Amino acid sequence: MPRTFCLLNHVLTQKQLAELGEKFNSIEVVYPEKNLAELWAQIPPEKSNEEVVGSVALWLKGESAPGDLFIIQGEFGSTFTLVDFALKNGLVPLYATTRRVAREFRSGETVRREYVFEHVCFKKYQYFE
Repeated sequence: MPRTFCLLNHVLTQKQLAELGEKFNSIEVVYPEKNLAELWAQIPPEKSNEEVVGSVALWLKGESAPGDLFIIQGEFGSTFTLVDFALKNGLVPLYATTRRVAREFRSGETVRREYVFEHVCFKKYQYFE
């Protein structure tokens, strides 16, 4: 049964955990160590992403096995590179799809808008054939 490696800026919700178990037969969620999670959360836009990507790849090489799941979303270039890495190394990269619900609040001439994101499902990243 596969494990799930999670590289997001938040922990998974109960609904997401249930889906991983039911749909993907995942038995465990593995989060990166705090320093790697913080590095992923704040990739400096003015610097190369090689350090971050290399650190994540090293983590995955040391802990994961082919067939394991890898949930990843974040800075586009780094995400793209790591999805490619995952596919080439037998991992199953996933991303979360959400429904965005907007709420608007008016107070006189002031309008405030709030967005609530609701998890819908995980989808696989894949190469286009």
